[in-house]
Amino acid sequence: MRLSQLAEKIDSEIDQEFSENFESDVSVLLQPIRQFVKFSPYTYKLLKKCCGGDRVIDVLFHFPSNLSKRTSDEDCFKDGEKLTVVLTVLKHVVPRYRNSPYRIVGQTLAGNIITIMYFHYRVPYLRRILPIGEAFTVSGNASRELDGIKIIHPDIIAPSQQAARYVGVEPIYPLVGNLSLKTLRYAISSALKLIPKNLDWLPNELKNKYGLVDFSDALREVHHPESDEDLLITNKFRKRIAIDEILANQIRLKQIKRNQQRRSTVAIKETGEILGKLQLPFELTEDQVKCLDDIKADLASGRPMNRLIQGDVGSGKTITAFLGMLIALESKLQAVLLAPTEILAWQHFETIQKLSENLNLEVDIMLSSNRKARKRQIRELQDGTTQILIGTHAILEDNIEFRNLGFIVIDEQHKFGVMQRLKLINKSKYPNILSMSATPIPRTLLLGCYGDIDVSTIKTKPKGRHPVETAVIGTNKIESLVERLKTIDSQIFWVCPVIEESESLVDVNTRCKYLKEAFSPKEVEVLHGKMKAYEKDEIMTRFKEKKFKLLVSTTVIEVGVDIPNANVMVIEHAERFGLAQLHQLRGRVGRGNESAYCILLYHLPVSEVGRKRLQLMKETTDGFLLSEEDLKLRGAGDILGRDQSGFDVLRFSDFSDNYSLVRIADEISNQMDLDSTKTADLCDIFNRVSDENIV
Repeated sequence: MRLSQLAEKIDSEIDQEFSENFESDVSVLLQPIRQFVKFSPYTYKLLKKCCGGDRVIDVLFHFPSNLSKRTSDEDCFKDGEKLTVVLTVLKHVVPRYRNSPYRIVGQTLAGNIITIMYFHYRVPYLRRILPIGEAFTVSGNASRELDGIKIIHPDIIAPSQQAARYVGVEPIYPLVGNLSLKTLRYAISSALKLIPKNLDWLPNELKNKYGLVDFSDALREVHHPESDEDLLITNKFRKRIAIDEILANQIRLKQIKRNQQRRSTVAIKETGEILGKLQLPFELTEDQVKCLDDIKADLASGRPMNRLIQGDVGSGKTITAFLGMLIALESKLQAVLLAPTEILAWQHFETIQKLSENLNLEVDIMLSSNRKARKRQIRELQDGTTQILIGTHAILEDNIEFRNLGFIVIDEQHKFGVMQRLKLINKSKYPNILSMSATPIPRTLLLGCYGDIDVSTIKTKPKGRHPVETAVIGTNKIESLVERLKTIDSQIFWVCPVIEESESLVDVNTRCKYLKEAFSPKEVEVLHGKMKAYEKDEIMTRFKEKKFKLLVSTTVIEVGVDIPNANVMVIEHAERFGLAQLHQLRGRVGRGNESAYCILLYHLPVSEVGRKRLQLMKETTDGFLLSEEDLKLRGAGDILGRDQSGFDVLRFSDFSDNYSLVRIADEISNQMDLDSTKTADLCDIFNRVSDENIV
């Protein structure tokens, strides 16, 4: 029998704040856990961080990551295993020497002598909780030595009649900071009592068709694993929750598309009034022309556009999107471009402003860091003065309204949550959406990440671009590399994996100090994500103006940064990065017509996967091929940016490893009423708090 099941038969030490027959609806699970359980403010903060939120459902969604097995067999336990015994205390032995352990000697019901040892202790406390002559349940890591069994710092001391409670299998949960496992279990056990008895949104016929258990059962039983196999997604309880998480995502995507299609829209046809006046300083590639034709056809169809442009780094996606904007502007509509970072937003703003010089267009940029012009910007958006707006999350604020928004471009869409994108779409009268991704997304991920979406691909690079040559070298050659870099005229990116000093990784500040000594202090600058926005902008502007030669940075420069004179990229600890990220970084150089180089610096030891990544980077510059390989090596979350991705990174599964679950979820979503109360319950349950924190 499981430890948790035994525990339910014994009186708990925890105050019974809820009855066993607690009845509630789904709204209870969306309430803060502090409404039902008392914690100190500090503990509550730790719990919220540990569970990724403070709702009851967030606590329930904090699943076990391991198992601990406790045995009561005093004769056959293995060293290091947790042993549970009923122990009668015989004596306390105060240490004679400093730094020696405090010993408490006792006898078990089987007659064995066991010594409890404490290296960190307070004598009055130990004498109080383990008085001589009384029996207690004691459990902890045990070892068998010549002078008997020893338990060092037992983690359980309880009344003797509760011994059965601490025998069997118990779940182990991930923790943060000083949060104790006991406190977390208290929160989880309290939350489990709040689960509605028949909570579900799927009809029985669908559950039977796909072999799914009830959701309420899954939510309870996932916290009662019996074996290591129960911790895997193949476990029927975890599988149900994983499918429902994907299902909630698919439903949101379908709601976005449905809401788009319900909007009144107009056929937007090219008139040449603006587009005809544009004089590009280069010729569009064949893929760009094809992509633009797709956009024109979508706009002219009279149906809302929902298209994704996939293009390798430097392939010209932004130019193509800008041409689509101009067609919308010819019909007196406004256009917006949403970017994930301020650096990238400025990059787009400068590009579009330069292309618009002879078109007499009103182009503006809106950033969270610059609120001084906000009143003017709001007024000019509402009266239609601003024709094209580029910006970051600031655009999503409730008070930002457009007069006639009809063309939406979302760059690196996977870095925005579904709710964030929906908020922008709701600002538009005619929601024509064009998404862009410089991270080629394998076809197996498109359904889960974007739903039912049309895709255009740009593979060909603009004429005159040279492929970036890639070299792989060890850090033992770093001095000769630096000497070689001193002799070249090109500007240089030098990327390090971390900001702060680390025992195993080279940080930007340490490397910057070394390079300033090797070059000169005036030739080297540092850039990282903890800097204020204006500081980053100032450094990037100075770098673009060739004020210094070498920029030491974290991966903050991964996407969008365009420095035509920077033709060398050095990536330190390259073995630690994924293929997609390495390719994105490599794409920051070779933006001009000069030859470009990417140096992958590796630190020993290198894993087999790391070696394969470096070899693939050296062999090919095809971002689509590298993305497919990265999917095999790492999974979808890492391709899309696990720390930054808005909705694609799932808590309970991975699009790549469990694509069959995506198919099941998509099939189920096609049979659900998007407007039903149960569907709303599903989406509320799986609505990450991060999705709501739009700005």
